[in-house]
Order: sequence, then C-alpha cells, then structure tokens
Amino acid sequence: MSVRDGQLEQSRSGWLFPGAVALAILGLGAAVTAAFALSMERAARALTQSTLEERASHSEHAVEDRMMACEAVLRAGAGFIDNAWPVAEEQWRRFVAPLNLGEVLVGVQGYGFTAVVDKLSPAQLGALPAGLWSNPAGREEHPQTAIIFLEPHDLRNKQALGFDMASETVRRAAMERARDERTAAVSGKVTLVQEIDSKPQPGFLMYVPVYQRDLPTATVQERRDALIGYVYSPFRAGDFMERVFEGDPRDVELEVYDDGQVRPGELLYRRAGKDAHVVESVFILRQVVVGGHAWTLRLAATASMIKNNQLVPVWVVWMVGACGSVLLSCLAFAMARSRHVLRERVLADERLLEQERDAATILENSLEVFIVIDGQDRILEWNKQAVQTFGWTKDEVLGRQLAEIIVPESLREAHINAIRNFHIRKHTVLGKRVEMPAVRRDGTGIIVAISIASTLRRGQTVFFASLRDITARRQQEEQVKLLTATLEHRVGERTQELETANRRLEAAYRDLEAFTRSVSHDLRAPLRAIKGYSSMLAEDLGKSITPQVQRDLDAIAATTGRMDAIIDNLLKLASVSQRELQTQELELGDLMRQVVSEVNPQPPAEVHIALRPSECVRADAGLLTLALRNLIANAVKFSQTRATPEIWVGATDVEGGDRAYFVRDNGVGFDPKYAPRLFGAFQRLHSEREFEGTGLGLTIVKSVIEKHGGRVWAESQPGAGATFYFILPECPPVAA
Repeated sequence: MSVRDGQLEQSRSGWLFPGAVALAILGLGAAVTAAFALSMERAARALTQSTLEERASHSEHAVEDRMMACEAVLRAGAGFIDNAWPVAEEQWRRFVAPLNLGEVLVGVQGYGFTAVVDKLSPAQLGALPAGLWSNPAGREEHPQTAIIFLEPHDLRNKQALGFDMASETVRRAAMERARDERTAAVSGKVTLVQEIDSKPQPGFLMYVPVYQRDLPTATVQERRDALIGYVYSPFRAGDFMERVFEGDPRDVELEVYDDGQVRPGELLYRRAGKDAHVVESVFILRQVVVGGHAWTLRLAATASMIKNNQLVPVWVVWMVGACGSVLLSCLAFAMARSRHVLRERVLADERLLEQERDAATILENSLEVFIVIDGQDRILEWNKQAVQTFGWTKDEVLGRQLAEIIVPESLREAHINAIRNFHIRKHTVLGKRVEMPAVRRDGTGIIVAISIASTLRRGQTVFFASLRDITARRQQEEQVKLLTATLEHRVGERTQELETANRRLEAAYRDLEAFTRSVSHDLRAPLRAIKGYSSMLAEDLGKSITPQVQRDLDAIAATTGRMDAIIDNLLKLASVSQRELQTQELELGDLMRQVVSEVNPQPPAEVHIALRPSECVRADAGLLTLALRNLIANAVKFSQTRATPEIWVGATDVEGGDRAYFVRDNGVGFDPKYAPRLFGAFQRLHSEREFEGTGLGLTIVKSVIEKHGGRVWAESQPGAGATFYFILPECPPVAA
C-alpha cells in the first residue's frame, strides 16, 4: 500500500468514528426527548383529571344546593296549603308573589299545586279546563289529580292547568314516592305539558305532598287516605341547568343524564365547550341524588383544556432536547418539580377538607349554641346545643327565618332591618360579646350572650352566631342583688304580700264557690230547657218527622249531653281545688279494684291489676278515686278499637328512688312530642268523631295528683298504647 492510500484510509476512519458518535448522541437525544415528551403528555392528562375532579365536585354541589333551595320553597307552599286549605287561586297568587321566584330560583318553570280530584269542591272542578285529566291510566295505583294553581300565569303554564300528572307513569312514580315516604321527590325525564316550542327541552318535576290536617299520617295507608295533593315545580332542564352552571368555565363538555344511565336517550342537558374537539378518554362521572332520584354528571376534557394544562409545549421539548443533555436535565428537573407541585396541591386540598369536617364536628358537638344564617335571615346551620336550648329540631328550622324562631316580637323588626341594611350601616355588635333576650319554642323568654361574625360564602354574606344561655346566671345575679338589699324591708314587704295573697286567695275561694253554684244552676238550666224543647218538637212532629230533622234533633241531644258532661267535669275540677285534703292510709290495690268494678269495662276488655297489699299511699280517698276512675276510663276508651283491649295496673321504681304507679293500655297511643299538651284543659289529640270526651279528664287527674304533692306523666308511641305514671306520698313504715 502506498503512502497516499494510507492517508485516505486514516481520513475515512476519522470521519466514520465522529459520525458514528454523533449519530449515537443524536439517536440517544432523540430517544430521551421522545420519552420526555411522552412524560409531559401524561402529566398534562393527570393535571386535567384532577381539574375535572374539582369541577365535578363544584357542579355536584351547585346542583344539590339549587335543588335544596327549590325544595325549601315547595315546603313553604305545602305549609301554606296545609294551614289555609281550601285555598282559592287568588290566595295562592298572593302567597307566591312575595317569594319573587323569578329572581330567587331562576330556571324554575313554575310553582303550583295539583290536587286530588276527589278532594276538590264542585266550584274548583268547574273552573278547570274540560278533558285534560280524563285519562284513566294508573287509577289503581294513584287517585286522579288535576293542576289547579300554577304561577307565573304565563302562556306556557296555562297549557298545564287541569292536567292529571298521575296519568303518566314517570310523573306518577315520583308522586307516589313523595306521598308514601312523606318527602320531596324528583321525577325522571319527561316532556312538560308547557313545551310549546318546535324543539322541546327535556324536563323533570319536584313534588312535596300535602295531607289533610285532621287525618293521621303515621302509616303509608293513612298517608294515602289523607293526601290532598302536591305542591310542585316543573323544570325545563336546559333553562334550569344553564342557570345552575352559569359562570362556570367552558373548557369542558358537561352533560347531565337521568337515572344514572349514560345513554343518549337519558340525556337531560348538554353544554359544549368552547373547543368543539373533546378528548373522549379523559372524563369524570359523578352521581347526584336529588329528591330521591339519581342523575349522572359527565365532564369531558377538551383538547384546549389539556393543552392549557401542559406546562411546556411539546415542540419546545423537542427543541430543548436538540440542545443537549444539559438542557434536557434542566427540563427533567422542571417536570419533576411540576409533578411535586401537583401532588402537594392535591394533599393540601385533602387536608383542607379534613379540617372543614373536623370543624363541623366540633361545632355540632359544641357546648355553645352555634347558628348560621344567610343574608335573608334564613337558618343554614343549627347544632345540637341549639336544639337543647331552644327546643326546635334541626329539620324544623332549616330554611326558616331566625326572627320567627328565637327573636322576641318586640325586636324582630330591628333584627330584620339590621340584616337587610348590613352593607350600608355601621355595625356595633360584630365581633363583640353582647347580651340580649331570646325566646324558646314554648314561649319562654331567656337571656343569651351572643357573639356574631360575618363572612362570604359563594359570594353571599352569611352570619355566624355563637350563643350561650345565661338566664340562670342573670337570675343568680339578680338574686344576689336582692339578697344584698335591705333584708328587713324585704321581710316586711313579703309579709304584706303574703297577707294580700291570703286575702286574694280567700276571695278566689269565695268566687270559685259562687262559680260552682252558677255552673250547677245557670248553665244546666238552659241545657234542660234545650232538651225539653227538643223532646216537645219531636212529639209535635210525630211520624211526620223527616230523617234530616231527626238527625238534627239527635245532634242537639248529643251536643247537650256533651255540654252536660263538660259541666260535670268542670264542677269536679273546681271541687278538687276547693276541697281540703282529708288524707288517710289507702291500699292502692283494693281501691283500684273498686274503681275497675265501678267503671265495669265490657268484654272482651281485660284489666290486669298487679299491686301488692303493701302498696300503700297516703291520700284523700274521694279525690284519688276520682283520679283513678278517669285513668281507667281513659284506658278503656282508647283501647276499644283493639280486637282484645287490655289494661295493666302496676307499680315500678323510677329514677330518684320513688315508687311510681302506672295504668297501661294497648290502645291507639299518641305522638310523644304532644305529651305536654295531654294534661291541659280541653286539650285533645284525637277528634270527637274518633273518641268522645270533654278534654278535662286528664286535667282532673293532674290536679288531684299535684294537690297531694305528687306528679303525673305519660309515655306512648303511635299505635303502641299509652302508659300513665303517677307518684303519691307513701305510707310511713310500720315500726318493728
């Protein structure tokens, strides 16, 4: 090989090796860049998925909050119908007008009432359009109904008046669920009667049942029998959802499907994103339950959303990759940092959610009353201590105005004005601990120490109030002040007061004696005259008496008899107050058997007396007999509807070491929340048609027991019978 050939070979080798190294570096750089670009794409999708989670949670809460607001308005209408039924159309219009539904609940098509046709008067039936509720479908499952009120009275809503919503299966299913479960119910997807456009929107409805006030509603069958109708709202899904999601970013495609099925036929609403290109592989599904009915929210990311979530564009990654390993390392560092920031944000959101839950738990179980109201004075939060202090349950107060719940009447106007003018006046109580009067559910006035703060929640002002009942402390302070005053002067005043009270008491006894004589003579004389004239009228008419007249005469006789019984019980009640106790030791078992013999319950009624001979009380025999007679008669009366009426008489030890005696029956029972009303004069939990009575029997029992220094109370559940307990002074122990 010549020298020239050796030089050419060396030159070629010098080009091949650097070229190979360059190609290798170029290939490695391309591979690293490609891998890094792929990693960036995945990070963008992860960030997009996290953003969709946040948007889905926000959308879910927005739908739930708006539907809760609609439910609160419907329950207000149900309360109005319940208190004012039968209601005229003008009354409904006047009730609806102040609600300002067009602004408060934008997107709701209407606010109306559909009634059970059988419960409507001929005048109400005559006012309805003919032929709109004649469809007999579903009559076995649900009674015929007709829409009688629907506001606003516009062209769309006029189309629905008289329509029988129970004739359509989807609507009927929601109506029956609301009726049987006594709750607000949302229907499935329907086409509203109000749809008069060429391209109708999907719709749905919300129902709140209204029952006849004087009928029981404890069981499903009772609720079906007592149903008057439904306060309801129809919703055009498109209009409603547009309002709910108004202001949300449009970089996602949002769809709402009915009944938890993501199918085209179940689509209620669709809002496309600004970017028409949707990445079908990146989406979120959330189920929302409203009014006992499930909806599915589907949020899908658009290409522009993913692009916006890319920390660095892909073309920049390729450019930076070509610049070498140093720049590639720097970009990898930036990518790792972005992932770390994303994880930190997710963890921070989780910690914030946990803190909010912990705060809610602490406030709910706080020893102080905690109340939250909005800018319209509506109650949003009501903790356990608020229930104990004011006597209202959380379900009873949510959505109602605080002014009508705990604010004294004299301060309500000032309270409402302060809320209304919050943004334009100077505040002297915010952030301070002040004392002011309040009112409990039973009307009792108390003094509370209150601290108020305000904040913004979803752009609306809300007020947080922390209260503590200081009535006892204030009373103690007043007592201390009184005790530190001039004691001799107080003793003199008290002596004078006692003398005055004694004179008044003597005068009251004289007046009571006069009242007793007046009742005995002046009230019974007209009753005897009424009975006499009724008998004379029946004799004069003879065989020509008509059935209507006979029913009227029977009604007069029944009414005068009831009045006579009321007079007897009033005289007994007066005698309890007048009579001086002549106590003696009585074996309660013997006395109870004597009373049962006098009452003489008719078969199949059975009375079981389980009192030992040692059950001895010290009491006035006549007054105690009167009280026991009323208790036994009461138990017999309210258990007469049972196939086998049973009454038990016994004794038991109660808290505090006292010996309590009881009379228990297996009758109809009563709601325990009405127990405080039982012993009030003329207080009845059942209508005269169900059970006869004067409403004074238990008042007499209470007066007799308390006159002996004892106490009486009742326990019951609807349909599970009732138990009446009483405590009397026991006989002193016999010396050994």
